Amino acid sequence: MPKINSQEFSIKDISFINSIKSIAVIGPSKKREYFFLKNHADYFEGPIYAVHPTVDKIHNFNKENIYSSLEEIPGEVDFAFIAVPPSQILSTMKACVKKKVKLVTIFTSEFSDSGTEEGIQLEKEILKQAQNKVRVLGPNGMGLFYPKLGIAWRPQFPTTPGNIGFIAQSGGICNIAIYGANAIGINFSKVFSFGNGADLDFVDLIYFLSNDPETTIILCYLEGIKEGRIEDLKKVLNQNKKPIIVLKGGQSETGSIAAKTHTASISGDKRLWEAFLKQYNIIQVNTLEQLLYAARLIDCYGIFELNNLAVFSISGGYGVLLVDLLEKEGMKVPPFTPKIQEKLNLKLLLPGTSSKNPLDLAAQFFFENAVYETIDLALTDKKIDGLILDLPSFYLTTVFKSMDNQSFESNMIESLSLGHKHNKPLIPIIQRLNRPEERDRISKKLIERRVPVFGDPLEVIPLLSKITNYKKRLEHS
Repeated sequence: MPKINSQEFSIKDISFINSIKSIAVIGPSKKREYFFLKNHADYFEGPIYAVHPTVDKIHNFNKENIYSSLEEIPGEVDFAFIAVPPSQILSTMKACVKKKVKLVTIFTSEFSDSGTEEGIQLEKEILKQAQNKVRVLGPNGMGLFYPKLGIAWRPQFPTTPGNIGFIAQSGGICNIAIYGANAIGINFSKVFSFGNGADLDFVDLIYFLSNDPETTIILCYLEGIKEGRIEDLKKVLNQNKKPIIVLKGGQSETGSIAAKTHTASISGDKRLWEAFLKQYNIIQVNTLEQLLYAARLIDCYGIFELNNLAVFSISGGYGVLLVDLLEKEGMKVPPFTPKIQEKLNLKLLLPGTSSKNPLDLAAQFFFENAVYETIDLALTDKKIDGLILDLPSFYLTTVFKSMDNQSFESNMIESLSLGHKHNKPLIPIIQRLNRPEERDRISKKLIERRVPVFGDPLEVIPLLSKITNYKKRLEHS
């Protein structure tokens, strides 16, 4: 990670995060059944300590690693997760400074997020106590999820490290994203839940991820940033080379008020934020699902530009709907080039099929290799940038399969993976309206082949145009 020039950036250095070797959980609670301690202990392979003045025994935890104070721990402590009452925060921070802890997460809330003068002042005192020697995530945040090192604040978090970084002011948003990511094939490099951002804020964390060798795509849930940080954010974004996808909270008047109550953030004017994100070529999405799906598309197919698409349908009507939605988003569904059209005419012969764009296989769908050969030909067309396909889940059942064609499913998986052969996005939409067990089974196999699967056209089609526009702005910048 490049060294920070303090004359150019007002950024806190957290490059040490990639080499955290020890953890202390301060204030593990018997009422919570030592929830945060046990979750970190389940995954972390280095020494982990419990710090509590009155606890000397915890079920299934090494008694020798329980201490009444941080100072008593004989070894170094790189990272501390703090879950003590607000009244004990300042003394705890003093102990962390004395112990030379590098990073702390303050889970405790009721500081600036409370909106009270007392809470605001106490948060300021935390920073004074930290003396710029201990970096702070929070208060009112979950902190750091780092699967490579086994740092995890909740049970059954995925353990496979990936290349997608996520920054969020909301711990709940982080939980939903982390637990749901495996279902669509996403693996995180690091996730930061920074809450009020009293010390480490959005600007610091996006700088870190933009220079983190383990991260190639950056996701953000942002409610707002502090006053006076916009110029630093501009400098960070100017040096960033990675795709950034943002879900902006607090865009409505009521949402803006809620954001201030939630994390004490200044969310700002919706139009100004939209203009700002566009200026710095940041992909803006509208839902958490879109945030994850956009990352999955880029992770599977890179940064792509889709101007002309082939549409493959088993229903002529559904194909028409897909064309409408694509063209509404500024993409085209053009005729195939004459040579490709001629070859497709020879493949699709049954009454009711159509070899034109959109393609309609109808009953020929179950002919051996029909799907593979049709998609392969369509993607060979240099005029076509990608292909979107609808596949009703009931077509995957034995009732609809030819009983003498045992290779139907494997052929289907190979067919839907052809995007990688042609280096063009292939987007399957497998509807959720019927046979969810069949859909899930096929989806898992496609995810293993790095094929993103969607259940509804509106989940993906708006994202195709957003990524396309990102690529175009990137090329003209």
